[in-house]
Amino acid sequence: MKIAKSYQKDVFCLEGDWNSNLLKQNSVIGALEFLKINRKIDFIHRHCGTRENLAFYLKQWQLKRYSNYSICYLAFHGKPQQIMINKEPVTLDELAEMMGNQCHNKIIHLGSCQTLNTDKRHIKRFLRKTNALCVCGFEEEIKFVEGSAFDILLIDLFQEFLDVSRVEAHIQKYYKTFAEKLQFKLIHL
Repeated sequence: MKIAKSYQKDVFCLEGDWNSNLLKQNSVIGALEFLKINRKIDFIHRHCGTRENLAFYLKQWQLKRYSNYSICYLAFHGKPQQIMINKEPVTLDELAEMMGNQCHNKIIHLGSCQTLNTDKRHIKRFLRKTNALCVCGFEEEIKFVEGSAFDILLIDLFQEFLDVSRVEAHIQKYYKTFAEKLQFKLIHL
């Protein structure tokens, strides 16, 4: 079992466009600001509109100066076993290639619909390729506000425990109905 090195886990968030209408401004930035104000959790937030943009920022995240940003929060549209960048799929395997095996002491949260709606073996392969502590996300379509509320709870819980299995147990004990509604999944090796 992998254990986080510290309780304080700041957030590195990459977010896709939620709508092709530029007048609509949906964003998870409000959830991140809430966590910063109320829990002192720092964050870096960048928008990604291309696969190359995603790969660039994931490489930046791995630089030593960002080592405190141990939660990678990928907020995109999704489909089973992939995130979507402007309707272009990026599979879990491709995402693992972009990240490489440099995700020691890192948590990867896929804040996207359906991405973890796949066989557990695919998710564990992703974890082995990246060396991440855990990967978590949703199996079904979720509503934006409900998903954001759950993301706030989840990121807050990651501050409480070093052992990611304790986060999973806490969710099952206190937020089971909410997690089941969203078909939340947390996988670790």
